[in-house]
Amino acid sequence: MLMAEMTIALVGFGAAPEPSAGAIVPAAEPLPGVQAARYEVTDYGAVCDGITDDTMAVQRAINAAESAGGGVVEFPGGTCLLNSSHPSRHPWFFYNLIIGSNVKLLGRPGAKLVQGPGGRHALVPGAKELRNTVLAFGPDYAEIRFQQAPVNGGFYKLQGTLADHSSVVLAQPAQAENFQRGDYVAIYETNQGDVIPSEVSQIIFVAGATGVLGLKYPLARSFPNPVIAKVTSLVTTNVGMENLIVQGIEPLAVTETFGFKALNCQFIINTSVGGSNVTCLNLNTLRNFQFIGNTFTSAGPSYAALELTQRNSQDGLFGGNTFIGSSVGFGEYAAHIMLMNNHFHIHANPSVVAGIFIGGLDVTFTNNEVQGGNITGGSGWGALLADFMGPAEYASYVGRIRIAHNTFECQADGDTCLGIFGADTSVTGNRITITGSARGLHVEGPLIQSNYIVGNQLQMGSGDGLVIVTPASGSGGSVIARNTISGSGDFGIHLATRGAPAAGGITLSSNLVTGFKVPVSIR
Repeated sequence: MLMAEMTIALVGFGAAPEPSAGAIVPAAEPLPGVQAARYEVTDYGAVCDGITDDTMAVQRAINAAESAGGGVVEFPGGTCLLNSSHPSRHPWFFYNLIIGSNVKLLGRPGAKLVQGPGGRHALVPGAKELRNTVLAFGPDYAEIRFQQAPVNGGFYKLQGTLADHSSVVLAQPAQAENFQRGDYVAIYETNQGDVIPSEVSQIIFVAGATGVLGLKYPLARSFPNPVIAKVTSLVTTNVGMENLIVQGIEPLAVTETFGFKALNCQFIINTSVGGSNVTCLNLNTLRNFQFIGNTFTSAGPSYAALELTQRNSQDGLFGGNTFIGSSVGFGEYAAHIMLMNNHFHIHANPSVVAGIFIGGLDVTFTNNEVQGGNITGGSGWGALLADFMGPAEYASYVGRIRIAHNTFECQADGDTCLGIFGADTSVTGNRITITGSARGLHVEGPLIQSNYIVGNQLQMGSGDGLVIVTPASGSGGSVIARNTISGSGDFGIHLATRGAPAAGGITLSSNLVTGFKVPVSIR
């Protein structure tokens, strides 16, 4: 059946307003600039001939810069072999180089850091995993120490906090004497558990009489019974790297850091060493960070999973990067992150649930190019890109995700190109080309959804175009409008409900649907 145009309006709650533009992500803290002191690794004994073990010499240069209060550590245009391994505070985790505050690593053209066989520690007896990290930013990179009371000095109870507010109030105002302007703090929804919703900030004023602590950054979320810890002695600040090629099992780990930049680097994950080695990145609890113009890829028999910022990271930009892997994603209560002008090449395998997952609060995914292969081998539930992936208890922490003006080339038989599971995601102006039997968009979430799916172009194979499965309580005011969908599958647009349908709730209008057996199906 060929259908030139079909306009249907099902209005229950009224049309959802067009989402506003994403929040502006603050720039990362400034790195040491051209006036900073320079520390040549060759002056500290590094040879960088690809044969000599340069681990200790490079570490001496880094230590000298850090001891002087900061500086730029420079690498020549050769291969620095890192063939020694060092233990971290965690018994299963090891590193080659560790970098503290106010240090930037800068490479000349061709500068390369390679983890040698001696730079990879063997699996520790009884360990469930093993991390061999090339560059570890932060002396405490191996653990989340902000949330450990024996390390952070203890927690202080707060009154309930409010999203978008830039202050918190101590439950006992007299405890304000424990804080001062400039302190770094971590605010937790609770002090129980492992992956805990939290926010990190910096104090800009202390009102002792009232127990009010002013924060540098507005809070992303509200917490009813939060606690706060002073983490000034634990935080790493003002660090980064530029023009370096880094190759190893885990090229990069950055933890509990304010102000990190990686510019024009290559991170090559060595997947040839199998077993219980972690082959990815580890980026945990970052604030004000930027990854610009980098390449993330693998060397070895397989493509690695690229785990980007986790553990409540906020205010970040991924711009102009190339990602080549089996999956790319972040989450764990992330907020205020932009991914723009990146290239994603997803080589998924049957264990991958989503090729790209971008769960968080206030996340913008725009002007990216995405190419992806088969996701789950035909199970029908995998997605090339998902706006939310994780335990159901994460769902209420995800929102304001904007997927706009991207190009998707999807080859995923039996699966989905875009899986929209968040409560208020907008999908606008995207061009989606699908080969095979994959769905275009599958919308179905654990919470009432208020989605804005407008102005997209879907060129389908034999799969359905848009499949929207709303909860019985309604859609919350979703808009599906001005989309152009062509293909040879069963349904161009298929609306269904779980349980008894509510009275409307979806505005469906001005969509151009052609080629499908049933252009629009409503159940």
